[in-house]
Amino acid sequence: MSDSLRELWLRDIAFNTAAPADVLIRLLDEAAGEAGLLMCEGRDLPGAVTDAALRHPARRIRRALAGNRHVDPARLAPLASDPSGLVRAQLAGGTRPQPRWVRPLPDDILVTLLTAQDGGEDGRVTKQELVGELWSSRQIPPSFPRVMAGHDHPVLRLYATSQWQSLTAVQRKALLDDPDPAVREAARKVSRELDPEAVEADLPSIGSRSTSFVLGTCALSPAVVEQCFADDAVHPLARNRHTPADALARLARHPDAEICRLIATRPDLGPEAAELRQDPDEDVRMRARLQPSIRTWAEFQAVHRVIGHGPDCTCPITKPATEPSPDWYATCAASEEPVLRRVAASWLGLPAELVGTLALDDDEEVRIRLACHHPLAPPPLLLVL
Repeated sequence: MSDSLRELWLRDIAFNTAAPADVLIRLLDEAAGEAGLLMCEGRDLPGAVTDAALRHPARRIRRALAGNRHVDPARLAPLASDPSGLVRAQLAGGTRPQPRWVRPLPDDILVTLLTAQDGGEDGRVTKQELVGELWSSRQIPPSFPRVMAGHDHPVLRLYATSQWQSLTAVQRKALLDDPDPAVREAARKVSRELDPEAVEADLPSIGSRSTSFVLGTCALSPAVVEQCFADDAVHPLARNRHTPADALARLARHPDAEICRLIATRPDLGPEAAELRQDPDEDVRMRARLQPSIRTWAEFQAVHRVIGHGPDCTCPITKPATEPSPDWYATCAASEEPVLRRVAASWLGLPAELVGTLALDDDEEVRIRLACHHPLAPPPLLLVL
């Protein structure tokens, strides 16, 4: 038998779901060529095979397993403290190419990676590079900082301060009084984000690139808001959750339709929403019609994941920090607005009876989103699309 034919046969066996575990474990040997490597990286594995790969002496096998999107990430916990920094970096960096649905790593794996003293015994990766891989892979769930705010390890409390506005008032106060001086100092610095006068004092000249994030996320004083209007730099204000009601009312009458689109679905928008439903721009009118159904920022984000991205969008999807209630999604599924039905069709938790209803929806994008997102989408729908 030629070497090339043998290699192909071994690869076929490696991806045969009926192959016994002991046979698959033999494929992990170097003599089997690339078959074991591809298997560890590219398919769901029986538990015994996963265990063998986790303990395998060859770094390349463990590294391939670290990038496997099919294995339960909780099973990969030993790789977070692997002797090789390259294996840890693969786990922190996720799979390549990045999947459409980004799977968050369990908290225990994140804790191990973030509190490691180094990047690995082999010195191939630094600790800072591991943290960078975690950030870029989006495998840290938005809820993680809140969970870590009271952790025993000061490094994790320090990490929690970087997501200051996602924390509760009680957690913020505790971090400001933290026994670790580095945590206290970091908390003191980031707490200025919610102090309008401090933001004003620290703000560089409006219009510079460095101010966009500040104007779009921090609490702003009346003087800063007025300066934004004076300099026609109001785009960040439309995205800022702290923008005061009087400024939102002015933004609703802004001549730039893009500004009106950004604020039309905000849950804190006042009577200006009724005016926007009469706007000359069709997209603004559509978004303003949705606004009465959006009462929380979680609902706002759920809607924007749909209206900001078409059905063929390939942007990575991560689990949000908070989800709207099931009742809200059910209301969306019965809405006369196609966009809200698209939102409901994109939710994995939609009950079976509503899935059946949306599978017959008149709106094609509703059906497409249901087929792409929901595990209970009926087979006939998948075949048609």
